[in-house]
Amino acid sequence: MHGTNEFMTWKIPRQKKKCLLLFYMLGKVHHLLKTNTNSTKRDIYYEDVTLWGSQTLLDEIVTQLTRLLRIPRHCINIRATSKGLVAGSLTFLDPSGKLVDCRTPNGILIPDDVDKLSQLRSTANAILVIEKDSTFQKLIDDKVEHFIGDCIMITGKGYPDINTRRLLRRLWEELEVPPLALVDADPHGIYIMAVYRYGSQNLEQIEHLATPQLRYVGLQPSDIESLRLPSDARLPLTGRDRSLLSSLCEKPFVTQNGHLHEQVLKLRQLDCKVELQGLTKISPQFLVRSYLPSKIRALSWI
Repeated sequence: MHGTNEFMTWKIPRQKKKCLLLFYMLGKVHHLLKTNTNSTKRDIYYEDVTLWGSQTLLDEIVTQLTRLLRIPRHCINIRATSKGLVAGSLTFLDPSGKLVDCRTPNGILIPDDVDKLSQLRSTANAILVIEKDSTFQKLIDDKVEHFIGDCIMITGKGYPDINTRRLLRRLWEELEVPPLALVDADPHGIYIMAVYRYGSQNLEQIEHLATPQLRYVGLQPSDIESLRLPSDARLPLTGRDRSLLSSLCEKPFVTQNGHLHEQVLKLRQLDCKVELQGLTKISPQFLVRSYLPSKIRALSWI
């Protein structure tokens, strides 16, 4: 009761501001739904920078609102601003009806409104979900399709945004093309792969974003030894790495998955990490010409 009285009498200024902003956002959402229009969080922020103070606070209010209403964000007509890229064997119609072909030298920015894309078409044998933009560009430049066949490549440029995760889920559901994760052999790579596969713990109603069928193809910590990667390809774990590694060891999605648990423990045992770029220490084309083809051949379900 004490906590309730304290909240109701506005004795905590920050609590008061958050409550008022939540009501403000409800009004904004009501207008968007009533007029059948959409907006992005970035647009709302720049409409009144002084009101919000920071993009982080706005993000927090939007998340609280979706939890309160128990609906995903796209149902309140607030879209995420995309940062992810897609390339390869994929065409679709954008919301205006324009045909978009993803076979471009640098890939294309994933549209902000993924749910309004239509007629997704592909001849791909696999979807490569790539942690970093640098590896994404290297696979395009090295013409990875010549070595593994037609494929779709997606990157969220690190921690993936909602649109990147939503597109991956739609591609799996509608094309039934197997998705494969290609990340660094470090705690952050494993965590990013898990966000694609299991969803973010920070969001409610995330089942439409997660892709449980995503397979962890590499780079795996066990590869560090089996490939005999040289010492100059191995980097020491930082304090932040070790903290995340300890957290991963306790996550149910790790402890309940034998292979993933084994890889996390191997990383702790080796006490080092290797980025995908480290494979160039074997040869500049090793990732595209040897590593990926052999890993994909080992997956009998493709």
